[in-house]
Amino acid sequence: MHPQNNTSRFKSFIYQKSTPVIVIGFLAFYFLLSFVFSGIYFLIVDSTSISILSIFKFSVLTSFNFSIDEISTNNSAFIIVKFIHHIFALLLSTIFTAAVVLKFFYLPTFFIFKRKCNYLEDENKLIISLYNSVNIFVTNCNVRVYCRKEVLEDNGVRSLINISNEPILTKTYPFMDPYLVTRLRIELKENDELWKLINGKGFEGEKLDIIILIEAKASKIDSSVYEVKQYSIDPKDVKKSIDFYAPSSIDLDYKDYRKSKGWEEFDK
Repeated sequence: MHPQNNTSRFKSFIYQKSTPVIVIGFLAFYFLLSFVFSGIYFLIVDSTSISILSIFKFSVLTSFNFSIDEISTNNSAFIIVKFIHHIFALLLSTIFTAAVVLKFFYLPTFFIFKRKCNYLEDENKLIISLYNSVNIFVTNCNVRVYCRKEVLEDNGVRSLINISNEPILTKTYPFMDPYLVTRLRIELKENDELWKLINGKGFEGEKLDIIILIEAKASKIDSSVYEVKQYSIDPKDVKKSIDFYAPSSIDLDYKDYRKSKGWEEFDK
């Protein structure tokens, strides 16, 4: 079901925050955890034999999962609280590690494509539909569309050749709103390779690939967005990859594009 959302609120928050903000934020949580459990420890241990400074030091080191000198006490309540403290410290460390991994090693898939391209025979246009599925504003989106085909050489060896070193479409979008459908409209030239394949006019090859390269910037994300989409068209079954009618229209809700009417028809 469309539109798909490839980011939770936590992921979106982490992606859009700078590294210093993330580190300072988690340090604040660690010290908050230390202060809370320091107060609890102070209430349940004999404060006449153990100094407040020792209790706070124990709480801070436990929060950061560092090796610590145990506080000597036979108080069963202290042991239970210490165990709970370790659990909270472990959860916080796990969340911090997940935030670092998300920030530096993992980016979501931004662009969702329609399962098939659309071909308008009367206008001789191929239409590729996609949308930004991440709740992050995308800017300076550069799209290039290439074609290459698989051929069978005289010695029976299969190989791939580029139909042209130049893209069949180059388009730059200043911005790509989340959940707003974009249509790439490619005007085909009569008797070129892609036109021949779609119209069954003597295409020479086993298949043809339409490859879409997308490079973009995402607001407040440290790395650039780079994604690749490929449609493989089989001359024996063109309709498996191409619909020979116009893509379904979507009636926009400008307050929230996700609520626009017609999403259920996106893949049809």
